[in-house]
Amino acid sequence: MTSADALEELLLRLGVARADIPARVADRAARLRTLTNDLRLLIVLDNAHNAEQVRPLLPVGAGCAVLITSRRALSVGDVARPPVHVSLPNEDDALSVLAHWAGEDRIAADLATALRITRFCGRLPLALHIVGSKLRNRPDLSLAQMRDRLEDERERLRELSRSDSSLEACLGFSHRELTEPTRAAFDLITSLPAGRLTDWHFASVLESRRTAVEACDELVEVSLMEADGGGEADRGYRVHDLIRVYAAEQYDQLPPDDRRQLEARLVRAFRDAVVHLAAPRAPELAAEVSTERVDGLDRSSAAAWVSGEQKRLEWAIGRGRSLGMDTEAAEIGEALSYFLNDITLPSGAADWLFSAPSGARPRVRRSLRRARATMALAEGAPDTALSLLMSGGTETEERPDAVDRARDEMVVAAAHAAKRDFRDALRHMTGAVDGLRTAGDSWHVLNSLEKLGELQRWRGKPELAERSQREALRLAEQAGDRRACARLRRTLAETLGYLRRPEEAAPLLEETIHDFRVLNDRRWEGASLYALGKIYRLLGRRDEALDCYRRAEEIFGPMGERHWVGRVTNARIRVLAGLGDLDAARETAASAIEIFRQLGDEMWVAHTQRDVGWLHLKAGRPAEALGPLTHAVEVTERAGDAYANAMARHLRGVAHRDLGHPAEAHADFDAALAVYRSGDYAWNEAAVVHDVVRALRAEGRSEEAAALETGTAAANPLFTGMHGRNGAEAVPDED
Repeated sequence: MTSADALEELLLRLGVARADIPARVADRAARLRTLTNDLRLLIVLDNAHNAEQVRPLLPVGAGCAVLITSRRALSVGDVARPPVHVSLPNEDDALSVLAHWAGEDRIAADLATALRITRFCGRLPLALHIVGSKLRNRPDLSLAQMRDRLEDERERLRELSRSDSSLEACLGFSHRELTEPTRAAFDLITSLPAGRLTDWHFASVLESRRTAVEACDELVEVSLMEADGGGEADRGYRVHDLIRVYAAEQYDQLPPDDRRQLEARLVRAFRDAVVHLAAPRAPELAAEVSTERVDGLDRSSAAAWVSGEQKRLEWAIGRGRSLGMDTEAAEIGEALSYFLNDITLPSGAADWLFSAPSGARPRVRRSLRRARATMALAEGAPDTALSLLMSGGTETEERPDAVDRARDEMVVAAAHAAKRDFRDALRHMTGAVDGLRTAGDSWHVLNSLEKLGELQRWRGKPELAERSQREALRLAEQAGDRRACARLRRTLAETLGYLRRPEEAAPLLEETIHDFRVLNDRRWEGASLYALGKIYRLLGRRDEALDCYRRAEEIFGPMGERHWVGRVTNARIRVLAGLGDLDAARETAASAIEIFRQLGDEMWVAHTQRDVGWLHLKAGRPAEALGPLTHAVEVTERAGDAYANAMARHLRGVAHRDLGHPAEAHADFDAALAVYRSGDYAWNEAAVVHDVVRALRAEGRSEEAAALETGTAAANPLFTGMHGRNGAEAVPDED
């Protein structure tokens, strides 16, 4: 209605004859004020378009009140009360709205399906009203059938209409009022995979930050978007799912040439953005994009941006290829490859995301090949990774330079580690670190040092591992990368556990868990909870350790991370045994072995068999312990995992000792001691020596036992604190 039409309606309702209604708006408004001055009256002005439309309709009498609803934020002068923002009902209230229209009994009979329907309706009261009315009028239409009708996003809006109301028509009022550039940009952006929006997205389509800010202000003003975030630096927006679906459908109606032009512009913007953000990790990309073309993107939060934009970057790669922009698509893939630690890709996606067109530059081709090799590793195919890296470089232009060779060496090392060949893995990773240092490639030095530390730890050199990981952490802190810092604190804490410094490790992991929670990285949060559980166990805080394992499993279970579920299950064995529940510990070990056998993970089967052997020792069955412990010794020896091999040999030595096999016992004890004495393993050394002393005394070699005991006590202060320790009874790794 115009103001004039609305005034005419109000005056008629107040008893004014149509013939007596003035012609001019100002005169009609004056007549309204006169008639209502002494009344107690509520006037409801629904769906006001703007302040000019509303202002003439306002009475001035002290007993009068006006309730105005609008899609826009209105300013109509001296208003007694501030505007009220109308938010969506919560799930319980949304169910109540649906039940009001559909019938209480019907909704109560199948709450789970009804809740699904409210979610498909986005909890919008109009959508719930339409669906509820349809259900009331159609007793033959079940809730499950209505849920199925709403399942398809693109069909949902057509289902949310009936003869007298339609969600599409309602949204159309606001959509049609947008300026043409804002409407086109909004429709394109909402057709992308869903996620948080920022001014950058609109600037990328509208090609001007100022125009983008104006467009976003316009969309917020008409309630098609909602502001989400704190200050200017974190300015973002949310779009309701049903509005997103509606706008995406409008986008499909644009002429094909207009769509191609807008999409090409956005593909180029995504290419510039991700290349710019990857430059600190791959310095050769720094000259690829001018700073002016990436205004508004902060490199310090690059990992978070890429993680949040992952699905849209995948869209840009696919759409770029469809538009004949193969070069841009390949360069997006190249830049994305430097964030593989920060994202999770679906199985089999690597060949598509990181394929190189025939005309791609050699540097791009090498980077994409390395990305495919890295993803092959993540999918458990180390031989494929090695094959990919060995297949390149046959032509002159394909031969990698020193930096590329060192980066490839990192992946080769990781492949050997995945094949449980830790000797070659350590050799290749050491070479990678040296090459990357020489090239000044600090980001890859950081990552190679992290992996080098793990390999040094496995090879029995935890003191070297700590040095490598602390250097990596310093580099991450210098880079200002919160995610890398959190990941490296976790790795360092694990090494501190090996060094028997759990009191230093615990606060590192507690901080790390907080950071991953803030970063919304559930996988790394779960991995950090698992690590903290092990540290709490070393501190004797067994109930807290079990709680950490429970929380980790609650993360990994729904994610389908079977390997991590197996590791968490394995970690419970020693805690349960330490609490005296050997039956539960044995059942847990059997569950862990079953998981690892299904996954084909021989190393973790061996780790768990070592714990099974120890459980037999603790139950007084040394003969039954020999089989699983021998299996653990053989597997870890083949792999070159010196630390795990020493642990298994120590326990097998205890079994031989208790069975009266002195030669075999001393051979195993000596092998374990050789590893522990070659690295900073004072605690482990002290524990083994106690078992050697006990063996010597059982053999009647008391003088040798006393000499060994005296010498070790003088050289290793931890030895005295373990007085009376027996490896057949004590919980491994705990005082």
